[in-house]
Amino acid sequence: MKVFPERLPEQLIRGIKPVYLIAGPERLLVEEAADQIRAACRKQGIDERIRISADGRFDWNELARATETGSLFATRRLVELRLPTGKPGAEGGKVIRAWLDQGRDDVLLILCDQWEFAQEKAAWVKAIEKTGIYMPAWGVKPPQLPAWIAHRLKSRGLASDSPICQFLAERLEGNLLAAAQEVERLAMLFPGRKLGLEQVRAAVADNARFDSFRLVELVLDGQAGAALRCIRGLREADTPPPQILWALGRELEIASLVARRAGQQPIERVFSDLKVWRSRQQAIQTCIHRNGARRLDRAVGRLTRLDLLSKGQSTDGNFWLELESLCVQVASTPARGA
Repeated sequence: MKVFPERLPEQLIRGIKPVYLIAGPERLLVEEAADQIRAACRKQGIDERIRISADGRFDWNELARATETGSLFATRRLVELRLPTGKPGAEGGKVIRAWLDQGRDDVLLILCDQWEFAQEKAAWVKAIEKTGIYMPAWGVKPPQLPAWIAHRLKSRGLASDSPICQFLAERLEGNLLAAAQEVERLAMLFPGRKLGLEQVRAAVADNARFDSFRLVELVLDGQAGAALRCIRGLREADTPPPQILWALGRELEIASLVARRAGQQPIERVFSDLKVWRSRQQAIQTCIHRNGARRLDRAVGRLTRLDLLSKGQSTDGNFWLELESLCVQVASTPARGA
């Protein structure tokens, strides 16, 4: 069965399916759906989790081997298979279909970060739809974002109106993670209350001082000194490094892509193809003019190392110092000949 995010909770109330496929580029929706499935499993006494990541070199026999031995603590387990590319290949697709045919007691949860509409036609996806649930996690389109925010506010016990939701949608520019975080802040500041537009404007302006998206704005605009102060504020506020990298990486990758494509196409068409909000276009163009395509490509390359540092997978550096270095580099005009 194909189920969209807003319908997943009611499906979980009806009972746990043998398999779930949560796939799409909108990371917030993927992770929230996974959390809902985990919580539903716990309510059914499925407490044990087995986590497997299937990268390009994954041996698909490991999926079967990971569950060959029975659990000492439970009859059913939640097996989480993260498939970053969303493409298991012929062998992986065959193994997944075989798993479903065997009628196992364990629950299989497959999480895919990359996804395309065409992949819905794959045999292994069709097999999952027959046995369990496939939930696509596409981004919310700009015209739909105010309604998404309104639903989110209501779910947190807040009453709002159309101007408030429109204001938040315009400020957050399609970024669901930022929208979710803003809603959580408002729920903490004004629990169970009816929101007013000026009240929300003031709360958002106060939050903008040191949030991750403010840092991105400062870097794109070339305000190196302010960016450093913002990073120190983020550090003092114990902001999770992955949250900062997500916001910064998203904009640098877009700027790099626009810079490379603008040489062959009108920049207005490039922005349209990439669905870049009009309010962000000038800042991105300013950043491109200051850095150029090759310098932006190098900046994007540095994000990988920062990601490793943020996750503790590399210990030969300091995340915050290297983040400062990267942001100052992108925000500063390069010396002649650099």
